[in-house]
Amino acid sequence: MFRLISAALLLLSAPVGHAHEFWIEPLDYTVAPGSTIQARTFNGEDFTGIEYGFSTPAYRQSGVMAGSEARPVTGERGARPAFQVQAAGPGLNVLFHASPVSTLTYPNMVKFERFLKGKRLEWALEEHARLKLPEEGIREAYFRFVKSLVAVGDGAGSDRAVGMPYELLARTNPYTDAGDMVVEVRLNKSAVGADIPVYVFQKTGAGVEKIKLSTAADGTVRVPRTPGEFMVNAVHIAEANEKLKQSNGAHWVTLWAALTYRVE
Repeated sequence: MFRLISAALLLLSAPVGHAHEFWIEPLDYTVAPGSTIQARTFNGEDFTGIEYGFSTPAYRQSGVMAGSEARPVTGERGARPAFQVQAAGPGLNVLFHASPVSTLTYPNMVKFERFLKGKRLEWALEEHARLKLPEEGIREAYFRFVKSLVAVGDGAGSDRAVGMPYELLARTNPYTDAGDMVVEVRLNKSAVGADIPVYVFQKTGAGVEKIKLSTAADGTVRVPRTPGEFMVNAVHIAEANEKLKQSNGAHWVTLWAALTYRVE
């Protein structure tokens, strides 16, 4: 098992843009046992964005898991796809990536408010005022915690919690289970409560549909099972801790979680 998110890694910066979602997109969600899994990483929205190449600092906390087996992601600088890793074993393979810290600055409250409303995180506006934080030069530190499910052979098995601070955990297997896809939102290894906003992007031949959901009391959402490629996305925001305030000048920290899979 990988030891994720070390203190040293959290303080590295990475060249990952902030524009909307960051996700892993396999070239093929179903591969033969013993194959190399290839997957691209993107930053953008609606399944369209900028592809990022491999770099050791940015992908130090990336890998693939199947059951108790895990393999790291390695490669040459700038290689695309960024993920080129042999399957960890037959069954459901879980690709994961935890990014180092990146930062951005909102020039004013208008820009900050637009971001918060777009993610249904408006409560942070009142907290921003209560904390007497500045209305200009608002500094945010952010981390990406993303996963993707790939079927190797029959794809049997279960998703695994990797241990990321903000993580989406599939409670059902999209390749072997019938019915809706159940996804749990986890913060610090525990399920969140009710009413946490979650977005689902479904890509089909007709385009991309965006679905707004909210977690139930057990921290899960149910994603309707229809054919297509799916990206489940959630964002957590909190006041920056003292380490991030000192090292990055941050007022806020956001944790971005994403999970991709395909339904035939």
